Amino acid sequence: MGSAQLLLVAGGLILLGVVSLTIYNSFGSKTDSDLYNEAYITGSGVAQSIIDQILTKSFDQNTVSASVTNPNSLTAVNLLGPDAGESNVTQFNDVDDYKNYSRNDTLSVMGIFHSHVDVNYATKMNPDQLSGTRTFTKRIDVFVTNVYLKDTLKFSYAKTY
Repeated sequence: MGSAQLLLVAGGLILLGVVSLTIYNSFGSKTDSDLYNEAYITGSGVAQSIIDQILTKSFDQNTVSASVTNPNSLTAVNLLGPDAGESNVTQFNDVDDYKNYSRNDTLSVMGIFHSHVDVNYATKMNPDQLSGTRTFTKRIDVFVTNVYLKDTLKFSYAKTY
């Protein structure tokens, strides 16, 4: 075998190695992307199920059995959260009881999804703007994390009275 043939064989092996690495990296990127997409879709479902659960509750503790016409009759901003005696999510009866509520959902495929809920008063015309006073709008924020997610997912919903 001459040196020209040896150079061709060496060049062919190098080219084969480069192509093999490119294909391997392509499959690895696709797998990462597929896992992220599946985690994103699953995390969205987890967040939506929490929001759906919250929306079945009354707007405020003071609207569970009566109606309110003045926002000052609603729960004070600093008292948002579970009421006395509501130590379990099954006892929650209004939206703001879910403030600081956390749960873990363990799924067989994607592992643990950690969810955290925050509830605050918001301005009526712009629910993205939180309010330091009582209003007839509450914003529900659900945050979801998972090892396959690159960042925390955030889902928001405004409930009005």
